[in-house]
Amino acid sequence: SVSIAPNWSTAAGSLGTIASGSTQSFTLLAYDDDSSAVTSYSLQSGSLPGGFSLTGDSSVGTISGTETGSSATTTYSFTIRATDDDAQTTDRAFTITVTHGAEGGGQLNP
Repeated sequence: SVSIAPNWSTAAGSLGTIASGSTQSFTLLAYDDDSSAVTSYSLQSGSLPGGFSLTGDSSVGTISGTETGSSATTTYSFTIRATDDDAQTTDRAFTITVTHGAEGGGQLNP
């Protein structure tokens, strides 16, 4: 029989925007060719926001934590690898943006 690499259910691109110092959780999901969840998720390149980590079990990957360490609005880019029970892999690129204070630079007139 033929086995194919995992297929991502979570769309590539932005997982979301969070405020600095906030606590957040993002869910990742990929399936193998027999419709069961993949066996593991791993960070392949890039970096997660400070205070965040990637965990995963035999069904769901989770990026979670409380943001620390950023001093300006920053977009974090990273690639996550889904691995199935046949050791086949599929990578997907994501971003998370951390914001600081008011955005947009409005002007206050007395």
